[in-house]
Amino acid sequence: MITPTYRRVTQRLDLVRLTNSLGHVENVHFVLVEDSHQITPRIQQLLDASPVLHWSHLHFSTTGQYHVKGAEQRNTGLDHIRGMISSEIDADLRRAYEAGVVYFADESNAYDLKLFAEIRKVKRIGVWPVGAVSGLPFQHCVVSPNTGKIKGYVAESLNPFPMDTAGFGIHVKSILTHSRDEPRWNKHAEADMAITDFLQQFGLPLEELEPLGSNCTEVHRVDELLQILVHCAGARMEGAY
Repeated sequence: MITPTYRRVTQRLDLVRLTNSLGHVENVHFVLVEDSHQITPRIQQLLDASPVLHWSHLHFSTTGQYHVKGAEQRNTGLDHIRGMISSEIDADLRRAYEAGVVYFADESNAYDLKLFAEIRKVKRIGVWPVGAVSGLPFQHCVVSPNTGKIKGYVAESLNPFPMDTAGFGIHVKSILTHSRDEPRWNKHAEADMAITDFLQQFGLPLEELEPLGSNCTEVHRVDELLQILVHCAGARMEGAY
């Protein structure tokens, strides 16, 4: 699991919540990449004290102009995973790494532990619904009852791959079959095209992606915005009585 992070008021709070969730998940390797010139001691201490058993703490400072936040940090995470696998001398452990799935998780979101069971089902590229995205209650694919394949997406974006960053996972072998120069996140892509730009590098059309989460009907991840909406709705209800 690759997560970019940057310094802000809620950084520690978000990371404590995320690592506490990951502490309940078996066989996960957490790759945290700071947008900084060096590893931050306080984040290192947080990881040391966290319940996550397997993690890597990296850093890469974003340079120049960019449209896609976290792009270079995600690429650093992908490079690290490639390096872990190529340098692993234990054959069993190397096979275990190669059987894994890469998931890009934002630190500020909340994740149901059931999501990780869905992630493990990915064979090439799998997708699932995401809650509270771009003003929608949830974003999800539409599956044909006849073919069992994706025939469209309920999403605000009209891009070829309109899902959220947290709405897909990629099998490690799908990444290793490409050269080291791709797939890469393009920091210069238009923000709303970043995911499409990234996923098109795998050469699979939308209908060939795997609909998970009970055929894209179950939501196991919600954006931080949902928590705000729930809080505001509760406040309005209290004021009405």
